[in-house]
Amino acid sequence: MNKNYVMAKILLSNLFLLQISLASIITYDDKQVIILLYEYFKTTKNAPKILGHSFHVDEQDKVFQIEIETDSHLVNDALLFSFSTIYTLAKISKTNFTHSVLVIHFDNSTLPIVAESDLECSNKFFNINDKTQERWRKNCLTIKNY
Repeated sequence: MNKNYVMAKILLSNLFLLQISLASIITYDDKQVIILLYEYFKTTKNAPKILGHSFHVDEQDKVFQIEIETDSHLVNDALLFSFSTIYTLAKISKTNFTHSVLVIHFDNSTLPIVAESDLECSNKFFNINDKTQERWRKNCLTIKNY
């Protein structure tokens, strides 16, 4: 597992532990989540470049979407880092997000990849850790090329 991904997971886990130790779960509105998102990407070494974000409703689903740019040889690390970040921020958001979408652009002319994951399913991998990465990819993740 990538060292930066592990460090990011530890940092975000510490944020949750701090909230729990304060005896209440702090939640953030959409504007605050956006600030946390951009600051986290900006301050984490080797994080992919964040290009944008959106929050939208798709039928019954509340979707947290981000767009990133990365090198093709770093795509796996970028995917894990980004979904972990979405998952963590969704947990502390006042908005009850149900799905996450990651649009991955490459710094060459390759068409982007769109990856989607159900946040409840992702909970078992990013929080409970009862799924291996392979099982998360198989059961929770959908990847499309356009």
